[in-house]
Amino acid sequence: MSFCLILNSGSQTEKIALFKTDGQKPQSIYRNQAAIKSNDDREKVIATLIEESPAAADQITAVGHRIVHGGTKFQDTVMADEKVLAELEELNELAPLHNPPALAGVHASIKLFKEAKQFLVFDTAFHRTLDEAHYRYALPAKWNHHAIRKYGFHGISHQYCLQTVAGMLQKEVAQVNLISCHLGGGSSVCAIENGKSMDISMGFTPLDGVIMSTRSGALDPAIIRYLSQKQKLSLEEMEQALNKESGMLGISELSSDMQEILAACQKGNEKAKLAHQMYCLSIAKEIAGMMANFKRLDAIAFTGGIGFHDAITRAAIFPEDNLFNIVLNQNSETDNRIISAAQSKYPIFAIKADEELMIARECLK
Repeated sequence: MSFCLILNSGSQTEKIALFKTDGQKPQSIYRNQAAIKSNDDREKVIATLIEESPAAADQITAVGHRIVHGGTKFQDTVMADEKVLAELEELNELAPLHNPPALAGVHASIKLFKEAKQFLVFDTAFHRTLDEAHYRYALPAKWNHHAIRKYGFHGISHQYCLQTVAGMLQKEVAQVNLISCHLGGGSSVCAIENGKSMDISMGFTPLDGVIMSTRSGALDPAIIRYLSQKQKLSLEEMEQALNKESGMLGISELSSDMQEILAACQKGNEKAKLAHQMYCLSIAKEIAGMMANFKRLDAIAFTGGIGFHDAITRAAIFPEDNLFNIVLNQNSETDNRIISAAQSKYPIFAIKADEELMIARECLK
């Protein structure tokens, strides 16, 4: 019996998922996670998590790693080797919060599972199909060699959402036109035409796009210069503020957690109400903008922790009598399901995210 291990190595957590790979489809049999204090601890933490799993280390024949940023060099799943890892190190400056811990997970995995094939699956890869009109910024062409472009993120989640919705619509993936909304700590909206990403709200980095838990989302770039002067902030301090201190946390001055925001709203907290309203408006406006990409739209789907579970937020994004003629029919939150009423212009789906399963499929492919 052989197993495929999926590692999602974050700055503060190590998440693992174990799949039995006998046959054509990966079968999930074990998931766990643990806190990480530093990258030096990662090898020990992964080893401990595996000791608690139903598989021995020598039974693991493949390890899949989620890598947030692949730049222009990595636009498909690749096997890890010294050359690939060295090239990935050069991309750390594009995703300083995400890529370094992921690479630390790869190095730890190579030491722990010496006989296993190590696969790198990129969050940006699904968006390699964006054309120049969608990925290019309106900057001077003389800067093109810096590879400043829209890369897009959450691609693994959007791809899994697409495949799941296609199955529920009983259509081939290549026939589906979908707007996929990944709403969680980070949030993004993706336009998918004929099974391929054609537009995405996140851009050069995961900071762009809609308002998020602690990220500002899109803003006038002149604000950065203005605030850095007024607040006497370095570029590094501004980047920290925009990534970690903004978004719903910055607006509410209370929390970045949607459940805490909603609880505060019920108690009449005006700052929490404003944070929730601004978040939902940014999602609604992004969905409306994405519609401009289509001549035909099959469905809209919500995924991610907020997207799948939070009926209050979905209803605020599509309130009653909205111009889209979308009518929600909220029901149980246990399974992937359609959440729109029969009279809704478009079917709306709630899809439980499973990036680990998507990565396992990529490894087996």
